[in-house]
Amino acid sequence: MIPLNHRFGLVLALVAPLAVALPEDREQPIQLEANRGQLDQKTGVSVYEGNVVISQGSMRLSADTVTIHVKNNNFERMEAVGNPVNLRYKPTVSKPEILGTSKQVEYNVSDAKVVMTGNARLVQGQDVFTGDRMEYDLKQDMVRAQGTGENSRVQFTIQPHGQNPPSTAKKP
Repeated sequence: MIPLNHRFGLVLALVAPLAVALPEDREQPIQLEANRGQLDQKTGVSVYEGNVVISQGSMRLSADTVTIHVKNNNFERMEAVGNPVNLRYKPTVSKPEILGTSKQVEYNVSDAKVVMTGNARLVQGQDVFTGDRMEYDLKQDMVRAQGTGENSRVQFTIQPHGQNPPSTAKKP
């Protein structure tokens, strides 16, 4: 049996593909904090509960519960559930930080896609994307959003490049 602190280290080593942020972030250690954690080595599933925070460099994810799936020593996917799940990362030095919130976040390594469901919202700089379901394709750097139900809608607010954000100050 592997000691508990070594189990967490093993899981953290397998979570490394989560960091899709700045190149220098990939060189930073991965930190995982939670109130409770359980790793089933037979199934490759680990579950962390209670104020879960995963961080690496500029990347940070916080949730109530995070489930990590590993198969053949390779990280496959992660599911995070919270009220809400918050994520933050800086894709490149030249792009603004991305902030996201939703009730659930799923990350699939092979597809390189982050799927946010339940009151999803992504903000990058002054650009805002909202919908019930958002899919962020990391390879294509593309966001897809959809509402649910017959009358549900998605919203995009995209600022023109080179524009300053609108001033909220009142003129005298």
